Amino acid sequence: MAVPVRFWIACMVFFTTFTCYTTRVNLSVSIVSMTKGKTKGVPYCKKSTDNVSDSSNGTEQPHVLPDYGPRYEWDERIQGSLLGAYFYGYIFTNLAAGLIAEYFGPFKVILLVHIVATVINTLCVLAVKIHWSALFLCRLLLGMGGALVYPALQVLIAFWAPPQEKGKFISALMGNVLGTCITWPIVGVVTTYLGWDWGFYVVSIENLMFCIVFYLLVTDTPETHRWIKPEEANFIKESQAGTVTRKKVIAPYKELFKNLPYWMLMLCHVANEWGLYLQLTLVPKFISDVIGFDLSQAGGLSALPPLMRMTFGLILGAIADEILKREIFSKKVVRKSYTVLSHILPGLMLIAISFVGCSWIPVIVLLTFSLGFNGACVQNILINAQDLAPNFSGTIYAINSFFAGMTGFIVPALNGEFTKDHNGIVEWGYTFILGGVVYCLGGIIWILLGSVEEQSFNRFGDPAP
Repeated sequence: MAVPVRFWIACMVFFTTFTCYTTRVNLSVSIVSMTKGKTKGVPYCKKSTDNVSDSSNGTEQPHVLPDYGPRYEWDERIQGSLLGAYFYGYIFTNLAAGLIAEYFGPFKVILLVHIVATVINTLCVLAVKIHWSALFLCRLLLGMGGALVYPALQVLIAFWAPPQEKGKFISALMGNVLGTCITWPIVGVVTTYLGWDWGFYVVSIENLMFCIVFYLLVTDTPETHRWIKPEEANFIKESQAGTVTRKKVIAPYKELFKNLPYWMLMLCHVANEWGLYLQLTLVPKFISDVIGFDLSQAGGLSALPPLMRMTFGLILGAIADEILKREIFSKKVVRKSYTVLSHILPGLMLIAISFVGCSWIPVIVLLTFSLGFNGACVQNILINAQDLAPNFSGTIYAINSFFAGMTGFIVPALNGEFTKDHNGIVEWGYTFILGGVVYCLGGIIWILLGSVEEQSFNRFGDPAP
């Protein structure tokens, strides 16, 4: 029995998010080998058991930095700006991303973004030699392109996924996690042996390979695919029962913004990103600076929660599809029960972290399963736009991402305020408690007021010029 073409489309959804994140996260590793280091203080949880210094006279011994290439005098402010540049660009183009994807089609958008990313990521090596602001501009442009990818994937999924298989397609969006976890060690190894410039080149080569495969395997719709059998194309079209149009239309924004289920999805999305950014951006620092693991240990432990999230997301998405296919429970019951797993349970686990102190084993377990269970979001924030309005799922996801993405700046800023005077368990506890409360409130609001039914504005929309 031949493998259906839509299986390969789902695989390419996975590898699109995988590849997109390689250029998103590679600088997090490379910047360590590009800058002159700064000695850190003793972690909070080590102060009572370890000596503050390794020398007999109480002073820290200088160390020679490995030669990975030229190093630059970038202070914490500059490094923070460089690491944040991608997200500034991401926010900048988010609002228009859905409209762009729906008008031009997901194939052109995704392919062009990755071609441009290949070029710009390679130019980062030259930009560094000019001035750090040139690297900032490159990262800003990468973020502007990256913001177009997920709305375009929502449009691609709307065209290709039969309703009973959408859970599997949406679960494929978890490829970003694997992209992160593989990029960090690969860039680290390549940098160690070849220098930090090759940390950029290897990512560009991977992007180029992706572009070739994507061009050969993907089209906007089943009807335009060069290898699909008519039976499969007809099956996809008939299963969608007229909910997805092939015409170019502009979203009815007035009807969208008047729609209560849309706003409930927005709140649920913001709550999810709050907790997600907390764990993906702050947990490595917490494990290293507060719990007291060294950088290599912190990196390995920090990878456990994202890997658990991807695993749970893929498994739970497949389980949900099977439940809906067999009509064991209704779509409403599945979506809302999964929200208990994706929001409320992770929120309670984050709150619990503030009560376990410096006991690192329960801290790691709670962090790992908190982010792991969040993988169930494949059945709410990642798929609900398809429920409400598959014709405008790209627009819905893009607008939600614009507001939810702001938590990427808000969460670190709040944590900085909490820990500016003292970087201890109590102060970090405020960050975890607040994150847990936001998680839980977002989930509860969506369970009570969210919807899984197609909304009337899905059949509206003005013809595109």
